[in-house]
Amino acid sequence: MIRSFVTTSGLACLYLLASAHVGSPDTWFEGQAGPYHVTVQIETAGVVPGVAKVFVRADGEQPDRVTVQANKFDATGGAPPPEPAMPVEGDPGLFQGRLWMMSGGSNSVTVNVSGKKGSGKVVVPVVVVAYTRLKLDKPMGAGLAAMGIFLFAGLVTIVGAAVREGSLAPGETPGTSTRNRARNAMVLTSVIAAVLLIGGWKWWNREDRAYEATMYRPFASSATIVTEGDHRVIRVAIDDSVWKHRWDTTWLQRNRGNSWSPLLEDHGKLMHLFLVREDLGAFAHLHPATTDTVAFPATLPPLPAGKYRVFADIVHESGFTHTLVNSIQIPASAGGGAAVGDPDDSWFAGPVASNGRAVLDSGVTMEWQSGSPLVAGRPANLNFLVRNADGAPATLTPYMGMAAHAVVQRDDGSVFVHLHPNGTFSMASQMALEMRQPGDTIRGTLGKRLTIAEMAAMKTAGPTTGVVMFPYAFPKPGKYRIWVQVRRGEKIHTAAFDADVKQAAPSG
Repeated sequence: MIRSFVTTSGLACLYLLASAHVGSPDTWFEGQAGPYHVTVQIETAGVVPGVAKVFVRADGEQPDRVTVQANKFDATGGAPPPEPAMPVEGDPGLFQGRLWMMSGGSNSVTVNVSGKKGSGKVVVPVVVVAYTRLKLDKPMGAGLAAMGIFLFAGLVTIVGAAVREGSLAPGETPGTSTRNRARNAMVLTSVIAAVLLIGGWKWWNREDRAYEATMYRPFASSATIVTEGDHRVIRVAIDDSVWKHRWDTTWLQRNRGNSWSPLLEDHGKLMHLFLVREDLGAFAHLHPATTDTVAFPATLPPLPAGKYRVFADIVHESGFTHTLVNSIQIPASAGGGAAVGDPDDSWFAGPVASNGRAVLDSGVTMEWQSGSPLVAGRPANLNFLVRNADGAPATLTPYMGMAAHAVVQRDDGSVFVHLHPNGTFSMASQMALEMRQPGDTIRGTLGKRLTIAEMAAMKTAGPTTGVVMFPYAFPKPGKYRIWVQVRRGEKIHTAAFDADVKQAAPSG
């Protein structure tokens, strides 16, 4: 599957860093669509409206028909009809479709698959935001400029000829006064055309500024370390005035703010907070509590001192997700001590896996079955095998409803993504899109049902034996670190792996 890149403006990097996840805008899904096991990759355009590319790979027997359909979370009308996804020549089992995403926010792509084995579908959440402005291609710009000059000159010439010769009899030569009128008409035409061009230029700049104002920006947030009693706490706060005034309709109307929907628990947590030391030598996955959904404090674990990047994932009732990005300095004396945080909190400051094999405790190992080299934009083989001390595949207990969790970060912090075996999206987002009913117009109504349904789903999640896999493609070349987290019994294990991702060879 070959990734396509769009030419972006200098602001692109900023907004990629600001969007849900960091620097990794594609959505990935792996799971069942009825009787078919499929992997879905969705590439959004980065502009709204824009065309999203949808790749669907079906394992095993190929389906006869694959369609894709886009829908907005809060759409009041019917969804557009499904679009066919066509087989990709030379790659059996791979289908590609294109969908217009007409509005930003929480969207979904429904993949329908049918064939001899039957039919099925899956709903994949997609966060659609405008995070870039496409540059005008230089050759096209030069061609348009030349065409504009030609049309301008042609308009002036035609007006002059019409005034000079339009009322003459055949064979009659225009006099001096006629020529003067023609010249005056050409000058006037030039002035009018120039005024129109300047007006159009100013109008375009206004539209461009208006579009830039609607580009996605993250919530303003902060991360601080405070002392509470005899232990240290990391406190992440959403400082954005739009969020703080989300119930104040007068303020929102006056400031033209977006009225965001309430937050949802994802895997039973309102926030998934990740701390990664800048040298990648330490890592923590925490779950802050909150009383007001503005401040999120969590007990700081005994991490080594240093500067840390802070990433905080939150999910709205609409299915829209944010990743808040900050940094903090943890001093040497800031260990969490004996204070107890969330029972699902975990941290790691151990050695990186050697030759793709990490040693956990009690003789348990985790091995990365990497296989082929890692290339930017191509599906990565993120398969990990956990073995007991005797070499047998280990039985893994669900960790917050999943067989495993993984975090991928580029060494410079420009890419960060939280992965699950079923993809890059949140479980709560998918359930929100699947369970929303027309009557869910009161904020919080859907959220209550979703929380109950998610907790029930987490309780029914069964153990996994040995292998955990994550669908993903590294968005750009460079050096990455991957932290994979699994649970055996009541103990959470974390293993760290390094990845060197190469640039894809130019096609042709």
